[in-house]
Amino acid sequence: MLTQKKHESLRTFYSPFSCKSYDICLPDVLDKRCWGSSHGWLVTLDANFEMHLLNPLSGGQISLPPLHKCPNLNLVCTGKSFRDSFVYKVILSTSPCSSDCVIFAIYSDNWKMAFAKPGDVSWTPLSCIRGHVDDVVCHDGKFYAIDTFGEVLIWDFAGSFLKKITFTPSHDMDNLVYVTTYLVEVEGQIYAIMRLLFDTRITDTPCLNTWYFKIYKLDVCNEKWEEVKSLGDWSIFVGSNHSFSISCSAYPECESNCIYFTDDFSGAYYDTLPGYDMGIYNVQNGRIQPLLQENISDFAFSLPLWIIPSLSQGFFSSVSR
Repeated sequence: MLTQKKHESLRTFYSPFSCKSYDICLPDVLDKRCWGSSHGWLVTLDANFEMHLLNPLSGGQISLPPLHKCPNLNLVCTGKSFRDSFVYKVILSTSPCSSDCVIFAIYSDNWKMAFAKPGDVSWTPLSCIRGHVDDVVCHDGKFYAIDTFGEVLIWDFAGSFLKKITFTPSHDMDNLVYVTTYLVEVEGQIYAIMRLLFDTRITDTPCLNTWYFKIYKLDVCNEKWEEVKSLGDWSIFVGSNHSFSISCSAYPECESNCIYFTDDFSGAYYDTLPGYDMGIYNVQNGRIQPLLQENISDFAFSLPLWIIPSLSQGFFSSVSR
């Protein structure tokens, strides 16, 4: 889903497989920050602190509890600031069609986390965080979050902290100004995808571009990480969305052994860039093929993101059209 360009309801969706664009009228995402999902739903947040799950194809919508009233916040923040930058990422464990669906949020400069289920009246905060959290994945009935200290923190879906696993990848940090790590499930295994970026600024404003990726697989039983040199028949999609993988056998239009990435650097709002940092990274040769180069949006809250379409309406009776 591409960025908001004007104060209008029309939003453009771009398929990297067919290289075609599709315009859909979506009044429910106008002036809202959105996060994508592999389950076909968007998470939306407006400047009045209101948060929803939205299926952009079916129109199904589910209200979420107010995150700004979470017990671990003493908030001094406008609704606009809360929407634009306070909340970093929101993901779903499953489709809302499932009664097991859990929504997980990272917010407050990536220091805080909380979870909720559709129908809950409030969010449940999580503790045991030392550093900024880059990403989270739901796997086997547990939350796995990775922070800047190289620790993977694990909770169950009741919010009980279980343990942490140290993530100590070997990599060359020379000339790098930024590293972000994504967690994704591939064939039932948890992978850490390190995105290494460098600064190409020509003004005082940071301008980050992707340099390359490193991939690691987690051995949960032995609490070890193994560097991965190939994704085989799989590809991974990362950015301002729930990180997900796709089997290229099931989707032959998808390029295998690749990482599809969109720009999720929230500070990249300046007039000197021609477009967002989006592309397809080939794991075998390390080359980056640029994706659609769209102009930077005028709206700081709007970033491009991945979503797998689904016509599901939702499990709960609170769904409206």
